[in-house]
Amino acid sequence: MALTEEQIKELKRQLLEQIQHLPEEQKAQAEQQINDMSPEALETMLKQQWQQTPQKVFRAIIEGKIPARKLDENKQALAVLEIMPIEKGHVIIIPKKPVQNQKDMPAPALTLAKKIAKKIQSKLKAKSVEILMEPKFEEIIINIVPVYNKSVSLESQRRKAEETELLELQNRLKKKTRPLLIKKTTKKKKDQDIKKIKRRIA
Repeated sequence: MALTEEQIKELKRQLLEQIQHLPEEQKAQAEQQINDMSPEALETMLKQQWQQTPQKVFRAIIEGKIPARKLDENKQALAVLEIMPIEKGHVIIIPKKPVQNQKDMPAPALTLAKKIAKKIQSKLKAKSVEILMEPKFEEIIINIVPVYNKSVSLESQRRKAEETELLELQNRLKKKTRPLLIKKTTKKKKDQDIKKIKRRIA
């Protein structure tokens, strides 16, 4: 998956934070190497990290150490787009604390899954949506898979999503923050307040 400019900046920022404890001379040299890293070098480094510690991928996403297309979250779970989806709009729910048994899945994670499923069906015009728990990398996650023309399961064929597709889906499905409404004082209300003051003075 090609890294976006925003993801490259974030990765470099995290790498720079990790070398702050080094002596000044070594730190300056390391900072120069990080700043000079190409997007391809960063992506290669990221893939190597995944291969070395695959069981920690979801923890790294939760901690922000691995970039992901986030859609929504609550106190106990995070919703992100699957980069190897079964169908367009495939989302995974990652509990913020690792879950080893399906019966231990926190209720807020299931609530978030249902919320995202409704949004997928509405925004992407899916016929239905499957919510499937899956053991992966030594923990349990929740898959939310849209159903369009054929039935789906965790064994269904997957494909690599293009970055442009993930960005477009994120824009369509991401939780929108509501602007704060500021009540304006009407002229009538101001006139009433002035009359009250005049009466008090009289």
